[in-house]
Amino acid sequence: MRMTKEQVLREIEKFLSDTGGAHDWDDFTSILIDDPELEKIRVFCADLPDLYPPTQCRQYCKQDGMDQLAKIASDLRKNG
Repeated sequence: MRMTKEQVLREIEKFLSDTGGAHDWDDFTSILIDDPELEKIRVFCADLPDLYPPTQCRQYCKQDGMDQLAKIASDLRKNG
């Protein structure tokens, strides 16, 4: 799939703010991105529950993982 940095940033921000649709995050983390740099980000996002296992029910990952996701969003904003 072709995605821009801005589109990836938007998906991450929607996830962080819990404003995305019911399947938006799953779609984002499940579909390969053509750009290798953005694909690395997508794979990291998909791996967050394994890298930072959730400690509570209905939690995607630990807070450390969410902090990493927020840092990625910040970096994309700066370099967008």
